[in-house]
Amino acid sequence: MIRRWFLILAVALVVQTIGCAHITHRTEPTRTDDRVLPVSFQPHAIASPAAAMAIAAESPALPAELIGPQPVEVYIQRALAENRTVQAAFHNVNSLRYRIPQVTVLDDPVASNTIYPIPSVAPQYSLMGYNPYNLVLAQQFPWYGTLRLRGQAAEQDVKVALAELAAAQLDTVAAVKRAYYDLYVAQRTVDTLAENRKILEDFRAIVKSRLATGGTQQDVIKSDVLISQLDREMATTQQGVTSARAALARQLHVSPELDLRTLPEVAIGTAPAEVERLNQMAIDARPELRGRLSAIARDQKAVALAEKRFYPNITLGLSYMDMEKTNATTPNTASGFPNVGFVVAFNLPVYRNKYRAGVCEAKERALADTKLYEAQRDETFAEIKDFVTQAKVQQNVLSLLRDNILPRTKDTMELARSDYAKSNVDYATVLSSVREVLQIQLQIVQVEAELGKALASLERAVGTQINEQPTVPMNSDTSIGTSSPTPPPTPGISPFKPTD
Repeated sequence: MIRRWFLILAVALVVQTIGCAHITHRTEPTRTDDRVLPVSFQPHAIASPAAAMAIAAESPALPAELIGPQPVEVYIQRALAENRTVQAAFHNVNSLRYRIPQVTVLDDPVASNTIYPIPSVAPQYSLMGYNPYNLVLAQQFPWYGTLRLRGQAAEQDVKVALAELAAAQLDTVAAVKRAYYDLYVAQRTVDTLAENRKILEDFRAIVKSRLATGGTQQDVIKSDVLISQLDREMATTQQGVTSARAALARQLHVSPELDLRTLPEVAIGTAPAEVERLNQMAIDARPELRGRLSAIARDQKAVALAEKRFYPNITLGLSYMDMEKTNATTPNTASGFPNVGFVVAFNLPVYRNKYRAGVCEAKERALADTKLYEAQRDETFAEIKDFVTQAKVQQNVLSLLRDNILPRTKDTMELARSDYAKSNVDYATVLSSVREVLQIQLQIVQVEAELGKALASLERAVGTQINEQPTVPMNSDTSIGTSSPTPPPTPGISPFKPTD
């Protein structure tokens, strides 16, 4: 009999080993449902540090659609599809989606077997016989509604992650616009300096022509010095072009060595006048506020879950007791029939203070997220007011420079040029007028870029476009557990549309 039990134990160990080996080598997920894929926890092949550095050093090639001057919308679409921060937020949403089927399913059933291999010290029953083992199979069931609440709380976590994804998209859009306007102002500055260099060369030609009629060599030298100063500013501005291209390339996930360009002329929006309307748009559309609301809803489910702990978890099971006449102390009277029984068990939630503390903890967390929502809303309103003011100031300054100051300075320069040719003014007056025109032109370009960046920051604070028809805000009531993850936006999709 003892040999038989040793053989049974050996077979059980072999079966267990085969089962473990089978689980270990399961590296590919198997589709069991249209919505859920079992998650494999086997890590992928990890490259050595040297290989990782080599991969990181590779520079992706510039797509054909990005060659040459491009509008900002093309770069935005590329960034939303390729930006690594956006993709990381997208995969974080996917990871939380996989949590839903984990928390809405019962725990694994428990199987236990008590073996009595020595008949002399094993349970003996005169009417039934020798009991070699007892097998119990049990399943725990949480209190009614617990699994549903867990799933709802997990859905709110997914909505919080969706809000973070939308925020990452808006951050990327704003960063692309800022880098684009920086590149625009740098390119326009280079063009403006080149145009003014030609003007100075024309002045120098006039100065040289006057040498024979009473002009001085000192004026020629001054012209050469001013041209050299423009060349120095040109070199400094080229450095700004390189920096702006690198910042834009970082958002697009392309090499900073690539020749990214803006359009020669960029249309700049106008500053909105209604701040209250922008505030309402931000409440409906800004992803940080939507995420805070989802966090509050999750905390409310957590409070309900904490209250469920006051109720017991039920365990139901089946018991099987094997009986044998062999090795029974009374083989003549033993029947040898096995026993089958039902197991009913539950925990006793007697430590009420612990559960009350858990409920209070969940309520305080809900209050904390409520206060964070209010703080985020106040911060949003302050940002909107600040950026609206900045945009209006830049817009007024731009209008003043374009409509009033620049035409007058150009007229003054042309007048000084004409008077110098007639020997009515000295060369210092001409140089002063040229410098003034150059400074006004550079200021206009700089103010245009600052206005564009202020509007980009304002759109980021609001969470949607402000100069066009606003899109539909993110719907927090959409079911998440049964829907497929939304991939990162591809070219052609509005970057301001919140992720559902």
